[in-house]
Parts: sequence; structure tokens; C-alpha cells
Amino acid sequence: MKRTATLTLLEELCNKLSIIVKYDKFFGKGGYCRLRDKSYFIINERLSSEAKERIFIQEMITFGVQNMSLPSKLRELFEKKRH
Repeated sequence: MKRTATLTLLEELCNKLSIIVKYDKFFGKGGYCRLRDKSYFIINERLSSEAKERIFIQEMITFGVQNMSLPSKLRELFEKKRH
């Protein structure tokens, strides 16, 4: 799986938020879920890096992460999504 710098930053942000990121092959795109008091992002590994990034951003915008201290690249992406 090819990782972009943005995808790596998003995965690091998940780590800071104690969200476990899993990639697997399945039908569908994936997203955020909670199971037994743990938070997960389960993402279809066959998706392009851009599609994976969109899933992270769409879900994480609801967490209020744009109010956190973020790298400028992530802040820019979250701001774009909000407007």
C-alpha cells in the first residue's frame, strides 16, 4: 500500500486520539466505529490513498479535530471540508 505524507499524518493523528487504524480487504469503503470501548478506523486497503484520506477527513471533522493543534497540511484539509 502506497502511503502519502497526508495519509501518514492522518494515521499519526488517530494514534494521538487513541484510535486504532486497520486496513483490510472487504466490500465497501470503511470508516470509524467503536467496539468494546475502543475506537477504530477500518479502511478498505484496495482504495486509493486519496480515497482513504477522504474517509479519515469526513469522519474526523465530526470529532472537532480542527480545534486541535495540527500540522498545517491537515488544518488546510479540515478547513476545506468544513466549507
